[in-house]
Amino acid sequence: MPLIQPLVTKSSSSLAEARLRAIHLYRLWQKNVPQIMIDYHLCLPQSVVRSKIREHFEKHRFVSDPRTIDVLLFKGRIEFEETYNVWKQYSHVLRYFDSNEQVAQPTKFLDKFIDGRV
Repeated sequence: MPLIQPLVTKSSSSLAEARLRAIHLYRLWQKNVPQIMIDYHLCLPQSVVRSKIREHFEKHRFVSDPRTIDVLLFKGRIEFEETYNVWKQYSHVLRYFDSNEQVAQPTKFLDKFIDGRV
């Protein structure tokens, strides 16, 4: 299990450079999905893990400030380093996959009454 060398924080000089750095980080995550699945013994298909990574990157797709993108890249790199070096627990990794499976709770009184929560 190789350790990743620490990365010096860099500032992007332009939006194009920030975009290239984001693409590089995205490819780094996608390339290491099989190793992450082995390290954490994930019982999920690779396609689910890859789509969840893509979903996290797509969430910030329309950010256009290079400084904000640099902060997001720094946080993404930290997440990758902690995940790849197995500094996270199994439950921390699974937390990413539980968020989309939560069912919306009814907010109206009648819906709560029917569900037996009133």
